[in-house]
Amino acid sequence: MPDKKFIEAVASAAPTPGGGGASAYAGALAAALGSMVGNLTLGKQKYAAIQGDLKGVLLQLKACRETLLRLVEDDAKAFSALARTWKMPKATTAQQQLRHAAGQKALVDACEIPLQIMRVCAKVIELDDFLAHNASRLALSDVGASAALAKGAMEAAALNVYVNTAMMDDAPTAEAFEREAKDLVKSFSYQADVLYDYVRHEISGR
Repeated sequence: MPDKKFIEAVASAAPTPGGGGASAYAGALAAALGSMVGNLTLGKQKYAAIQGDLKGVLLQLKACRETLLRLVEDDAKAFSALARTWKMPKATTAQQQLRHAAGQKALVDACEIPLQIMRVCAKVIELDDFLAHNASRLALSDVGASAALAKGAMEAAALNVYVNTAMMDDAPTAEAFEREAKDLVKSFSYQADVLYDYVRHEISGR
């Protein structure tokens, strides 16, 4: 059954779960779809030659799924920590400096968590590539769906990196976060697109 409670929480006026948490959740769904394809293939005589590799892929997809679900909570915690700094007193110069320093520190986690989401989604895309070329052809469309979800989740998480780096004073750190985010999108969105086109061609014949 769909997790209605989570969906309703996203739809509410509460700031969390927001884009980061939704990205992680979508990534977890992508990993779950990949796992489904792997499990449908596991034990089939036709795919006996890849059973060892397939078991390894399934273990990795399980780890991705579990990590992404944890990151839903971690993203909410990171945002809450940042939001708390906005409520710190600022009546005096000393309070303003303390508030600003706390905010800058919190921004680091607020960038790191969506980057972690992106890294795991990139891994899901890599594993989907193996499944697309080796697993059951009966579930090939599901591999494509998994890759499309993982790509969307990764690109959505990237926006959470950029919105936080825009508030950072430490330009080198901000640039490092942005560079990794851009590199992940460039490399793995392309891989997901290639995989999607491959699946579309294979299932439609055109």
